[in-house]
Amino acid sequence: MDKRKKIIIYNIISDLLILLSAATAFAICWARRNYPMNQNRTVYFVMTSDVSGHDSGTALSIIKGFVLPAIFVFAAYRILLLFLSRRGVNVKIRRICAVSGILCAGTFLTAIVIFKAWRYPLIASSVKAAPVYSEFYEENYIEPSSVTVTPPAKKRNLIVVFMESMESSYADVENGGVFEKTPVPYLQELAKTHTNFSHNGNVGGGINLEGTSWTVAGLLSKLTAVPYFAPFVKKNGKTVCLPNAVSLTDILSEQGYTSIFSIGSEKQFENRDAFFESHSIEVHDINWYKKNGFIPQDYQVFWGFEDVKLYEIAKKELEVLGSGEAPFCYQFLTVDTHFPYGFKCSSCTDDEFDHQMMNVLSCADRQLSNFLQWVQAQVWYENTTVVILGDHCYLSAPKNNFIEELSVLPPEQVEESRHFLNIIINPSRNLKNVSETVQKNRQFSSFDIMPTILEAMGNTLSEDGIALGRSLYRNVPTLVEEYGRNTVETETMRRTVQYEKLK
Repeated sequence: MDKRKKIIIYNIISDLLILLSAATAFAICWARRNYPMNQNRTVYFVMTSDVSGHDSGTALSIIKGFVLPAIFVFAAYRILLLFLSRRGVNVKIRRICAVSGILCAGTFLTAIVIFKAWRYPLIASSVKAAPVYSEFYEENYIEPSSVTVTPPAKKRNLIVVFMESMESSYADVENGGVFEKTPVPYLQELAKTHTNFSHNGNVGGGINLEGTSWTVAGLLSKLTAVPYFAPFVKKNGKTVCLPNAVSLTDILSEQGYTSIFSIGSEKQFENRDAFFESHSIEVHDINWYKKNGFIPQDYQVFWGFEDVKLYEIAKKELEVLGSGEAPFCYQFLTVDTHFPYGFKCSSCTDDEFDHQMMNVLSCADRQLSNFLQWVQAQVWYENTTVVILGDHCYLSAPKNNFIEELSVLPPEQVEESRHFLNIIINPSRNLKNVSETVQKNRQFSSFDIMPTILEAMGNTLSEDGIALGRSLYRNVPTLVEEYGRNTVETETMRRTVQYEKLK
């Protein structure tokens, strides 16, 4: 090979290495601000699912975050080489190639160390490992078919508002939270005046266990009382999700309920449609609303359409459900408070705080207030139980955690305070004044939500719980209280024979 060809090859190699090094370096910075890279299992399960239908800002954020900066660095590098060559400086391209190779290897090694990348093959191995028989499941899993669920004489309607990333820690310090001034005063007051199962003696919530800590995992675990652990399988060419598990909506369907789940994004993101449609739920997503004339065909902001529109749509759907003869279960998922910065919509006019996420939370609080006031004015409200749940805790990134940044408490105390919010409004008559002993200073998880909601609706359970969940209205320990968080996570985050039977 002649010298000229060697120089061309070295140039190509060095160019690629420089570009890759720059892209990797900027990608590290971008990911540490925009993705919960410290939650390896969450990242793994999200990235191995269907991610079509993600928010409209992700692609632009990637381009601005590391694609364009990398191109600029590469362009500067090339301009510098051209400048030096024209000044007669002898640029040894082999040496540059060697240096750029070391630089590239260094950035990749840095990424591996920072993101603990070696954990991903271990997670993949645990997901694909041969199923093991679990003594934990054997001793603690209450087979749903063995539980008799007896509805009240007059079945109660159910509204569940899943609020994106809503934590009890958003309360002020005086009321059990972490901020000097709460961005969610209405939710804080609701938690104080209605049923709020709490990890402390004040406003509090549930533990964000592994396998429950992002949206689809939060929904699945709260509605079925089992974790998200590679729950999807193909059957007859169709993706299904734990078809042999029993969800809240499966039980209500047997009782004659009409169940609708409403979301302002696309239902297939992270295979949510497979979960919903495997468990007696009619899903109304952005595409459904466009098809039925609720939303313009070309409308798209953030993840789909914003919460101010979702609440108005929820009112319209509830008017129809409330006028029917069948009891209804209407659930919907808000999105404006989504990590990393939330979405500031047209109704977010008060910039009371210096941080956008705090202002978005404040706006979400006002929107919920307006919605609940409307609900409470409806003729069917007296026979309706309303449940407000954080789908999971805020997915903070290593370099983007507004909760720690703005809290008046030390970081370790903030972390201990972070729990998903739960509020039950207008439960069955005999549960309205649940004792402080049962309600406060509890340790519980998403698993305990499903049986608790069933009892809040006036159902009688023949057992203390269902699946891995225990009704919080019963004076019995939850699995977290009995075994501790670490044991429950260890036992549920492995492939077991019992979990595989749910698929």
